Amino acid sequence: MYTNAHTHLELSALAEVCPTGQEFGSWLQTMLARRMQLDNATLERGIHKAIEQLQQNQTTTVGDISATRLSIEPLLSSGLAGVVYLEVLGFDPTVALERLSAAQREIDTWRKRETAMKIGLSIHAPYSCAPSLFEAAARWCRAEAVPWAIHIAESPAEVAFLQQGIGSLRELNRRITPHIEWQAPQCSPIAYLERLGVLEAQPVLVHAVQVDAHDLALIAQYDCAVVHCPRSNHNLLCGRMPLEQMLAQGIRVGLGTDSLTSAQSLDMRDEISFAQQLHAYKVAPNIIEQLATQPSILG
Repeated sequence: MYTNAHTHLELSALAEVCPTGQEFGSWLQTMLARRMQLDNATLERGIHKAIEQLQQNQTTTVGDISATRLSIEPLLSSGLAGVVYLEVLGFDPTVALERLSAAQREIDTWRKRETAMKIGLSIHAPYSCAPSLFEAAARWCRAEAVPWAIHIAESPAEVAFLQQGIGSLRELNRRITPHIEWQAPQCSPIAYLERLGVLEAQPVLVHAVQVDAHDLALIAQYDCAVVHCPRSNHNLLCGRMPLEQMLAQGIRVGLGTDSLTSAQSLDMRDEISFAQQLHAYKVAPNIIEQLATQPSILG
């Protein structure tokens, strides 16, 4: 019945780090540090439990991001439909492109086993990925008809990183890749993707909270689908997506919970209820409920 268009099932064992009002960059560092403390067996138990919860909560279709690749096999065997997007990131261009090549080989192998659950690619986000990684992924996904997804325009920290090269995400990159000198493109996250030729390959745009009228026009122009994760955005102080403006421009929007590290459940009924309150008097309740039942949003 429901489509949960954005999850990170491999993070389900880290539900204790879910905040109720924490700046995005600070939360990200806390989550990553806690993630490093858990072994694969713990992560796998969380994945299986999360899949059971999805099935119990009338979810039939899932868009899952897999950095560890641990959720691929369980989802292919689950009977659920959707897409598992294999995640790639890297701010160092050489390292990033090597990781992309490895992921392409993985995807080619896993696609032979696709069921109702398909295999796709996720290039994480502008603050964690080299521009050349986005460009190469766009060319490949377009040529190979591979569905793909990008976290984009999620937080004010991301906007500060791209427009001015400052903030918590810049400091995080300085620690991880101190040898890379970042030159901010001085534009919005959506405009950045357009400059790189990414929007032409029509990725699923996850979050898209920090957007203006020009960004919305670009999303509509390239007919990219958007996934809205209202509870996660609220918990991480990211702001309110201008959902009513997106719908007015004919932009295709789906609904997702994000992971249990930033949302209190994987239950789409909880997400619908929160979204209806968040967008009260701007978007009709029945329209919001429809956003949670659109499997085609995943590409």
